[in-house]
Amino acid sequence: MVAKAGDSVPACCQGLPATLAAGASSLPNRKFYFCIALAAWFAASLVWAQQRESPNEYQSRRAALREKLDNGFVILYGNSEPPGSEAYHRFWQESNFYYLSGYAEPGAVLLVAPRKNNSGASLPEEILFLPERNPQEEPWTGVKPDPGDPDTTVNTGFVKVQGMKTLDSEVARYAKQYSTVLTLMPNPHSSEPESSVAQVRLDRLKKLLPSKTIRDARALITGLRQVKSDSEIKLIRRATDCTIKAHQEALKKVRPGLFEYEIAALIKYTFERSGCERPSFDPIIGSGPRSTVLHYNRSSEQMQEGGLVVMDVGAEYGRYAADITRTLPVNGRFTERQREIYAIVLGAQKAAIAAVRPGMKLFGRGSDSLHQIAYNYINTHGKDRDGKPLGKYFIHGLSHHVGLDVHDPAQLNAPLQPGMVITIEPGIYLPEENIGVRIEDMMLVTESGAVLLTEILPREVEEIEMLMALQ
Repeated sequence: MVAKAGDSVPACCQGLPATLAAGASSLPNRKFYFCIALAAWFAASLVWAQQRESPNEYQSRRAALREKLDNGFVILYGNSEPPGSEAYHRFWQESNFYYLSGYAEPGAVLLVAPRKNNSGASLPEEILFLPERNPQEEPWTGVKPDPGDPDTTVNTGFVKVQGMKTLDSEVARYAKQYSTVLTLMPNPHSSEPESSVAQVRLDRLKKLLPSKTIRDARALITGLRQVKSDSEIKLIRRATDCTIKAHQEALKKVRPGLFEYEIAALIKYTFERSGCERPSFDPIIGSGPRSTVLHYNRSSEQMQEGGLVVMDVGAEYGRYAADITRTLPVNGRFTERQREIYAIVLGAQKAAIAAVRPGMKLFGRGSDSLHQIAYNYINTHGKDRDGKPLGKYFIHGLSHHVGLDVHDPAQLNAPLQPGMVITIEPGIYLPEENIGVRIEDMMLVTESGAVLLTEILPREVEEIEMLMALQ
């Protein structure tokens, strides 16, 4: 289960190295010691080189996918980008493609087939198709991998790498042996450009293979992605540490008169300075009435005396995401009503956190639903201005999976399993009172319960006010 704060160690020091945390209770000035200990811990923990997973990791994922295939083969398209001189933004690979290949360059296609085909004919179990090199583009893009170079095979970890010009003929060859083709169908939840590109690719595949059944590969890959490997968990922990550091830096600066975008800029600067590629989503810095807007991301207004600020941010490290939310009083002190609402949200979060273990579910209405546990707590503690229960002001889901995507794909009604990484994020939003409170932490499900990955970042009212008073 989730570790509880020890009686002799300040809750805010949980997660620090034992020699630092234990000493915090013995010093007369615990506030001063906490800041020194926390700074020292982060100074050490944030010194790392950017890490990637090994080719063996991706090979094992493709092998696991093969085990799920029957009489079909998989075709996955990586993301593309405009010609070199028109590529104004950093290229980012499609996450399912990256999960299986680890290949981060544009324009690639992945083919994965079962270990045995019906006829017994010898076909490679996997092929990575790459664009042929274009020397005229390389002054803009840098040298790209050559599909005909043996070093490309070694560096990518694929036994078979071929040029893109062979793609159609190879797909047709595999189609003679298998009755079904699996690919990523257009996702109704993705952006319009992404859906359009996916539809064009699907139409092209249908034209190439008019007699074949084409199915969506998303569910098979999602089933693999839900449970994280040790190497994935390591990268998620690093992203989490970066995000904790950004929250701590923001906590030092929040005050009346500052603009929300100044905090957002500080957070993004901290991410990049710590070796992260990018935020896992645009920072949400919503103060005052904007604290009640769930996905407010303009960060354009000035923070005012007496208001709250919701800071929902996450970093990406080694392509893996984090997602943590804290709610702070802009002037460093919660009002009585803000404190009341905050305590209810925190109580609901603690109740849900205590219940995280294998077999529990994120959603639903039963006793095994983490969302229901949090909702019941909120609905039985406190009232709105009209004396009615607060449950109706908890208007979003309690949790989501985290991985290569900040909202990682998941089978939402499936029971939790060891190795899953989830958030716990209850909230109460009272627009008529300009009060929005959300507290979000990340958890790793284990065999016996769960580990709170964000334990070191303070959540208690007293800890937050203490730290803000020191700035």
